[in-house]
Amino acid sequence: MLSTELPSPPTLIGPLTDFSRLPLPALRQRVACGFPSPAEDFFVEEDRLDLNTKLVANPAATFLAWADTGGSMVDFGIQDGDLLVIDRSVRARHGHTVLVLWEGGFMVKKLDIQGGRIRLLASRGVPAIEVGEGVELDVWGVVRWSLTKHV
Repeated sequence: MLSTELPSPPTLIGPLTDFSRLPLPALRQRVACGFPSPAEDFFVEEDRLDLNTKLVANPAATFLAWADTGGSMVDFGIQDGDLLVIDRSVRARHGHTVLVLWEGGFMVKKLDIQGGRIRLLASRGVPAIEVGEGVELDVWGVVRWSLTKHV
């Protein structure tokens, strides 16, 4: 029988290591993506951001992967070549973007759990994958962040 309950992922993927810290200057305000906002004091020495503390909630359960989407995840904000931050300690739920091991290969899809059925969704025009009854879905982790290189 198909269960809408997914197995809990393991929390650790390796020994806890000391992640290097590189605090970078951060603007004190959000930047407008429409009309510009008035400039304030741009940088203040105390306003430094360490990306490890922002992107990694559980270092022992987090790993990185490069997206090879073939365009199948652009509707969900993941571009080909994005760097994905994946956390194995997050319990996968409906609506999460997940890394799954499916038929011997890894892929990233949007998890859809409704009415006793599980589907893996992709962008418009790409057929959803129905997870059939009795098929075990191996969720390796939840994608917490995707980072897109622009230059």
